Amino acid sequence: MSRLAVVAASLSLLLFAVTPAAAQSIACPPGTKLGSTETAGGKFQWCERAAPGGPIRHGPMVGFHATGRRSIELTFADGTPRGTIRAWYESGQLSASGETRPDNGTLTLWDERGRKRAQVDVRDRQVVTQAWDEQGRAERYEEAKLAKTLSANRDLPFIMNLFAVGIGIQ
Repeated sequence: MSRLAVVAASLSLLLFAVTPAAAQSIACPPGTKLGSTETAGGKFQWCERAAPGGPIRHGPMVGFHATGRRSIELTFADGTPRGTIRAWYESGQLSASGETRPDNGTLTLWDERGRKRAQVDVRDRQVVTQAWDEQGRAERYEEAKLAKTLSANRDLPFIMNLFAVGIGIQ
């Protein structure tokens, strides 16, 4: 290989390495198609299928921050969030993780430093909440205080809504 070819290959690798990764596309299940939207805050992709009242989400949904990093991922079954929900801060730190099933689910929320700050458990539609301060001490769960504490998580209202819909309490 000539010296010029080696330099050109090295430069292309270097340029590729410093280019921000584009948001990856998701694979949709058979019978669905890819849907997406993009805003200044990022991009969302989901799978949807035709239904009599209009398209409904069915399959994976993934959100990306404007930087291209994942912001949220979950799965829909016939228009309802089902299974694992995960979300991340722009830094890549996990901000929320949980699971939804009919009438049951758990959602745990972390702050930007990776500290567990709240957990919502639902069993047979009965809600039990827990919260922790910065030092990990139990404290009263208050949604307004939690929203302020986790204000860097701009997707928090969306995540909480998806969780509530997924377990059937909203």
